[in-house]
Amino acid sequence: MTTGPRMQVTRSEDGQKIVLSFLESSGLNGDITLDEAQLTQLITSLGLARTALVEKKPSAPIEGARFSPVYKTNWALQIDTLTEGSLLAFQHPAYGPVGLVFTPTDAEQLIRGLQRHRAMVHSTPDDASKPS
Repeated sequence: MTTGPRMQVTRSEDGQKIVLSFLESSGLNGDITLDEAQLTQLITSLGLARTALVEKKPSAPIEGARFSPVYKTNWALQIDTLTEGSLLAFQHPAYGPVGLVFTPTDAEQLIRGLQRHRAMVHSTPDDASKPS
């Protein structure tokens, strides 16, 4: 059964909030206005709900998956005490704070991959911050 969109998200006129509007196919009427904190809480709640729906399913392959890369963010790297792996945390503009734990084996694979990529790049690290 295919259904059409049930909600529409728009920015408020002042650009400080978003408005979640229920569309006719939802069977509901009305709007909900959310500020940044409320929207972040909703995104987090939806992420947790999705996690619960897919927790017993195998992870989908990453090859061919669509994603939105983050080019400018704050990030941190620290030890994950539970696994003794490496935790990479960053601010995703759409989802808020995101963390990814690399096991020691994954970290070694990542290091090798980064070293290979660095060898392929012909520019210097500072070139990315200079205007073209």
